[in-house]
Amino acid sequence: MPTRLSDRGGVAAAYAAGGVLVIAVTVIMAWLVWQGLSTISWDFLTTGPAPGSLEQGVAGGILPALVGTLIVIVFGMVVAIPLGLGVAIFLTEYRQPNWLAKGTDTAIDLIFGVPSVVFALFGLAIFSQGWLSWLSNPVGDAGMATAQSFFCASLMMALIGLPPVVRSSQAAILGVPNQQREASYALGKGRLTTIRRIVVPGARPGIATGIVLGIGRIAGDTAIVWILLGGAVLQSPPDGWFLPWNIGDFLRSEGSTLTTYIFFSSPAGEGNSPGQAYGAAFVLMVVILFVNIALIRLSRRKIGKR
Repeated sequence: MPTRLSDRGGVAAAYAAGGVLVIAVTVIMAWLVWQGLSTISWDFLTTGPAPGSLEQGVAGGILPALVGTLIVIVFGMVVAIPLGLGVAIFLTEYRQPNWLAKGTDTAIDLIFGVPSVVFALFGLAIFSQGWLSWLSNPVGDAGMATAQSFFCASLMMALIGLPPVVRSSQAAILGVPNQQREASYALGKGRLTTIRRIVVPGARPGIATGIVLGIGRIAGDTAIVWILLGGAVLQSPPDGWFLPWNIGDFLRSEGSTLTTYIFFSSPAGEGNSPGQAYGAAFVLMVVILFVNIALIRLSRRKIGKR
């Protein structure tokens, strides 16, 4: 134990900071459970939303919003994971030319700091071009596109999910001992083989952490979804949308996610249905929690099988 008064004060402050964080997270989770659990039912999870009364603007369930959340997460991370891992490998294993490495570092920091609504407006300007109408739907004969679809929203979501993947993977790769690289080179393996067989597997827990953080940013964003997905909270997908010959049209259409449903249903939104909003928030928390646990367990299991 530290003996100097200043050291004791520092240790006490560190413990206090950790305790405050734990208490804050516990209170938030307990509050969501208390407020949202009473709304959860099988119908709430498996039916679509419907217009309510003047007092409660939203009725029904959250199935379209839940499906929309999963679609945006999957499509966004399908782009963000390989791109983020590739950028992290470039910044740690190559960094040549130096001007490109510095520019990439700066770009990642800028993406981290820029509000998501800026990316939403940028995406709206880009995806509304007529030659990109295959990502959404054309606007009559105007030569423009609606720029509102799961494709458009997911591509912009991948951008905000990219920095956590890059930075966490970068730190994890730097943490792989150089002796392992040198041993691989001594056995006659090239740099790419060493990265693929030694470096990336050794950094897998850190990469999984970055993926979890990226999923959290994507699942929790509202601005991009509201602008580029249309915020169609009361719109249910057509019957058979999941069939192979219908899925393309569905992904080019408007939709909603749990975050837009929560905003719409909150007292600040048009729906003014706090119970529905709390229930959707509870479901979103559970979804992210399960994804986090699954990714962490998967990364640890693969490490154990090496």
